[in-house]
Amino acid sequence: MAKILLIEDDADIQEMLSDYLSGEGYEITSYVDGTSILEDTNFNDYILALIDLMLPKGNGFDVIKKIREISTIPIIIITAKNSDSDKARGLSLGADDYVTKPFSIVELSARIKANIRRVATYDMFQQKNNFLKVKDLIIDLSAHTIKRNDESIELTRTEFDILVYMLKNKNHALSKETIYQAIWKEPYYGNENVLNTHMNRLRNKLKNGDIEYIKTIWGIVYKIQEG
Repeated sequence: MAKILLIEDDADIQEMLSDYLSGEGYEITSYVDGTSILEDTNFNDYILALIDLMLPKGNGFDVIKKIREISTIPIIIITAKNSDSDKARGLSLGADDYVTKPFSIVELSARIKANIRRVATYDMFQQKNNFLKVKDLIIDLSAHTIKRNDESIELTRTEFDILVYMLKNKNHALSKETIYQAIWKEPYYGNENVLNTHMNRLRNKLKNGDIEYIKTIWGIVYKIQEG
């Protein structure tokens, strides 16, 4: 049975999520703070993590950072903080998605399934293909690495997925809606903050002098063009 890691200090929300997701066929392991989990958890045992940012001990940001040091499992932030800076910080540390309290449990379940599908799709794709190349970048899909002249560029899984998707569709103008639906595997409802944050960080990490890897057209579509 697929295991989901849940870090949430609100007992009612924790019970609601545990009951609902157990009914969906997942095994739920719950924690109420951000300290004990850092001591004795093998994050690779889980298929996905749900993390509240505001915790009584430690905080969700520290947990996200720790997970990303050793694991690429999808991370969804559950937060009462409606600040774009907090969401951006969580995403920049390696979270893949977020929902804001109060949230629809049906929507959250859909987000969970979408992120799990995305990882499964990526794993299947990398088994069939080894390398992609654009300008001075070489992407090794098996090793999940990107190099420029033997220098590694560190990307989160979501940033990596966006780059790979755009490279598979290079020379095509891709709308934000198209990219979002391809990566998150769910309908696009104008969720620009999530996509824009990942895209801006990806472009900054790839930046190399005057070389432009991802073009922005009219502010609404993105394009990787060879040459």
